[in-house]
Amino acid sequence: MLLKISDKQMVLFLTVMVPLLILFAALIVAPNIWVIMLAILWMGVGLMMLYLPKAEG
Repeated sequence: MLLKISDKQMVLFLTVMVPLLILFAALIVAPNIWVIMLAILWMGVGLMMLYLPKAEG
Protein backbone atom coordinates (compact mmCIF):
# COMPACT_ATOMS: atom_id res chain seq x y z
CA MET A 1 0.00 0.00 0.00
CA LEU A 2 1.40 3.35 -1.05
CA LEU A 3 1.04 6.20 1.41
CA LYS A 4 0.24 9.55 -0.21
CA ILE A 5 1.44 12.51 1.90
CA SER A 6 0.51 16.00 0.83
CA ASP A 7 2.83 19.00 1.13
CA LYS A 8 0.81 20.44 4.01
CA GLN A 9 0.99 17.17 5.94
CA MET A 10 4.76 16.99 5.42
CA VAL A 11 5.27 20.56 6.63
CA LEU A 12 3.07 19.88 9.66
CA PHE A 13 5.08 16.74 10.40
CA LEU A 14 8.42 18.54 10.14
CA THR A 15 7.38 21.60 12.14
CA VAL A 16 5.28 20.01 14.90
CA MET A 17 5.68 16.26 15.17
CA VAL A 18 9.49 15.98 14.88
CA PRO A 19 10.19 18.49 17.71
CA LEU A 20 7.54 16.80 19.85
CA LEU A 21 9.21 13.43 19.23
CA ILE A 22 12.57 14.95 20.18
CA LEU A 23 11.07 16.34 23.39
CA PHE A 24 9.50 12.96 24.13
CA ALA A 25 12.87 11.26 23.61
CA ALA A 26 14.36 13.86 25.97
CA LEU A 27 12.17 12.42 28.72
CA ILE A 28 13.76 8.99 28.25
CA VAL A 29 17.38 10.01 27.58
CA ALA A 30 18.79 12.92 29.55
CA PRO A 31 20.14 15.21 26.80
CA ASN A 32 21.91 18.52 27.02
CA ILE A 33 19.66 21.52 27.72
CA TRP A 34 20.52 22.93 24.27
CA VAL A 35 18.81 19.99 22.56
CA ILE A 36 15.57 20.75 24.41
CA MET A 37 15.85 24.47 23.71
CA LEU A 38 16.55 23.82 20.02
CA ALA A 39 13.47 21.56 19.72
CA ILE A 40 11.24 24.19 21.34
CA LEU A 41 12.71 26.93 19.15
CA TRP A 42 12.27 24.74 16.04
CA MET A 43 8.61 24.15 16.89
CA GLY A 44 8.01 27.83 17.59
CA VAL A 45 9.56 29.01 14.33
CA GLY A 46 7.73 26.30 12.39
CA LEU A 47 4.35 27.18 13.88
CA MET A 48 5.00 30.87 13.26
CA MET A 49 5.75 30.15 9.60
CA LEU A 50 2.60 28.04 9.31
CA TYR A 51 0.29 30.68 10.72
CA LEU A 52 1.75 33.83 9.16
CA PRO A 53 -0.52 35.20 6.46
CA LYS A 54 0.46 34.01 3.02
CA ALA A 55 1.57 36.67 0.51
CA GLU A 56 -0.62 36.54 -2.60
CA GLY A 57 1.32 37.35 -5.71
